[in-house]
Amino acid sequence: MISFVVNDEFNLFRLDKFLCKKFNISFALAQKLIRTKKIKINHQKPNLLTKINIGDQITIYENISPRDINLTNPAPIISVAKEQKFWQNIIFEDENLIAINKPSGLATQGGSGIEISVDDFVKLKKYHLVHRLDKDTSGILLIAKNSSTVEFLTNGFKNKTIHKTYIALVYGILKKTSGTIEIPLSKQSLGKIEKVQPDFEFGKTAITHYKLISQHKNYCKVELKPITGRTHQLRVHCKEIGHPILNDIKYGGKKVNFKNFFSRLCLHAVSIEIENYLGKNLIIEANNPKF
Repeated sequence: MISFVVNDEFNLFRLDKFLCKKFNISFALAQKLIRTKKIKINHQKPNLLTKINIGDQITIYENISPRDINLTNPAPIISVAKEQKFWQNIIFEDENLIAINKPSGLATQGGSGIEISVDDFVKLKKYHLVHRLDKDTSGILLIAKNSSTVEFLTNGFKNKTIHKTYIALVYGILKKTSGTIEIPLSKQSLGKIEKVQPDFEFGKTAITHYKLISQHKNYCKVELKPITGRTHQLRVHCKEIGHPILNDIKYGGKKVNFKNFFSRLCLHAVSIEIENYLGKNLIIEANNPKF
């Protein structure tokens, strides 16, 4: 049996990804430990979507032997030039906090098939990620320099005192110039593929406000404000109202393949507002996306 308490390095990690990072085991083994009820968090049995928090007590009721360790996936070696190039993405910095304008195509955290991620650069400085963006989504990503800022930002996301705004290009012409999408979501396995789907019986609450910015021949530019922060929320919500995000083939299918015009997923986190940061509201804005 192995037991330990989560520190700020692993705050808000999904449990399976935490196990991979902590013990350098395969993703398949991590999920097997969870599925077979070999793990408890605060004496409760987790599921495959469980995220961990600072102070959680994790107990593993099965030994992880040396043969389980994944020696084929060591931490990446990062050159000085790569590190310098990454930190050129900083758009805000003070003694507690960094905000970067994450490029599309760079994963926030490691995983299967990911050579290098934002998390790899962050760990070199002993800083901490506090939230995530999809690999192909660009825009503002917050990095905490110390544990007190991790706690402040974590509570901010939890209590909805941190507000994010995205810009997207969506397929088709909107019938309404503004509105609210409220469709509960859950992650589901469809064969070998995991996708987020509407789930009105067991799904978690998901709310998005949208507003038309401009209209073009067969697509629109919209502002999206997520009130909740579910995985793939904006992508699925846009798809569910009949206007999937351009180049989001996973949810929108072939009809949203606009790669002859735009080379990437057309979703960008353009601004973030943090209430009561050092006594005032802090607004951080990124450059407009290149799509």
